[in-house]
Amino acid sequence: MTRYFCRGGFTLLCTILCLTLSASEKKEPVITEEIKLKAKTGTKAILQVQKAFGKYSIETPKIFKGNDKEFEHIQIVKDNELESAFMFTLRRDIDGDRDKVWPRGKERQRNEIKGYQRSPEPMKAKLRETHHIKWYLKIDKSFQINKEFCHFFQLKAVGSKNIDDPVLTLSGVTERGKPQLQLQWWSLKNSGRIFLTEWENCKDKWLICECISNYSKNGSIHFSIRSLDGEINLKKQLNNLETWRDGFEFIRPKWGIYRSLAKEKNKLNPQDQIWMNNFSIRKI
Repeated sequence: MTRYFCRGGFTLLCTILCLTLSASEKKEPVITEEIKLKAKTGTKAILQVQKAFGKYSIETPKIFKGNDKEFEHIQIVKDNELESAFMFTLRRDIDGDRDKVWPRGKERQRNEIKGYQRSPEPMKAKLRETHHIKWYLKIDKSFQINKEFCHFFQLKAVGSKNIDDPVLTLSGVTERGKPQLQLQWWSLKNSGRIFLTEWENCKDKWLICECISNYSKNGSIHFSIRSLDGEINLKKQLNNLETWRDGFEFIRPKWGIYRSLAKEKNKLNPQDQIWMNNFSIRKI
């Protein structure tokens, strides 16, 4: 199912574009405007996200009823390498999942930013389109994970049916006793996991993540992740993957922390953080 890239992200994007053109009678490609989001000091984090992604692009506990209104779940902080960054924080015993009340044993929480119906067009990819998404991620050195899900990035559909499972996630999870960073993918009938790197190896360093996704019944996803310190340089490819399902209206990216609190909640820290910056989204 997977193999390493043999060329860089740009070459892969060009290859996907050529294949897409062949399948669509060589129509001229349309490259939408590029959306960029870079953390800047002096302005509230949520306002910066809303300006780039749209008014309702925020799913942070603060904006929903029953949650702490004083705590800043997303804020701008200084960074030695990138000058500044968006810091995402979740508190295990305080923060909820929007204003939803989950049944016992299915509790979860999220602090995310996302594309949605009224986001700019590059945030919403449709059938036979290609998404090119790039961003920087740093996971706190004390961040704890367990056997339950903890997603830092999702490709998630909006539509009338078959939208419960995401198309792809970048996740931290303990599998067979081994804490790790991995890709997880879903189709209607199958799902899979792809090991990226050991958990301790990926924390406390900036990771440059790039995802190039072609959406169709027989689509593809090319994912690369490399660290600024050069210790991590991984490239994965998924071919012949059902990246588009009946009932989809569009697929949008989501970033932040979305995790389960079920079963092994006590193995998580009372408070965890990640940092993100340098978002770039474009669509073909």
